[in-house]
Amino acid sequence: MANIKIVTDSSVQLTPEEISQHNITVVPLTIMIDNTVYIDGETITRDDFMDEMAAAQNLPKTSQPAVGTFADVFDKLTADGSEVLAIHMTETISGTVNSSRQAAQIAKGKVTVIDSQFTDRAMAFQVLVAAEMAEAGKDMKTILDKLEQVRDNTTLVLGVTNLDNLVKGGRLSRVSGLISSFLNIKVILQLQNG
Repeated sequence: MANIKIVTDSSVQLTPEEISQHNITVVPLTIMIDNTVYIDGETITRDDFMDEMAAAQNLPKTSQPAVGTFADVFDKLTADGSEVLAIHMTETISGTVNSSRQAAQIAKGKVTVIDSQFTDRAMAFQVLVAAEMAEAGKDMKTILDKLEQVRDNTTLVLGVTNLDNLVKGGRLSRVSGLISSFLNIKVILQLQNG
């Protein structure tokens, strides 16, 4: 039975300890804040990102890793005969999973790519379950079946305390943003099944 290695993207909310303990490979996204480009987790920390985002004139933008970046990671991890399971944020908010799928097609080893249908800590639940099952020697089908159960029983709820970035991104009109701020309205978003 082949060893299974877990890959994910940096939208996942895992602690450095979890990443190290389970030998998870995290491929970073690129973040642009007011014309400055950062590599998530490498040239900007999560805390610094929040500070920079709050001070930004324009809405920060992210970019998925290049197909070649994923292909290089996959080839390195499968060089010893291992398989890779890549778990990424939902394709409804990023093209990351599609870049990973394209890379899997050109990778030399066996790579399975799935859309977690989530991001953040909700995606981390799937990544951790997959890593623990891989460590226990479970096969790919067993892991994928379990991840489907985890997805079906997960809901991500986000509280938006400041509407500025929703206005900057065009998701909320300026007038609606002003009225909501004046009335101290808090927005709650829910993500379920992508």
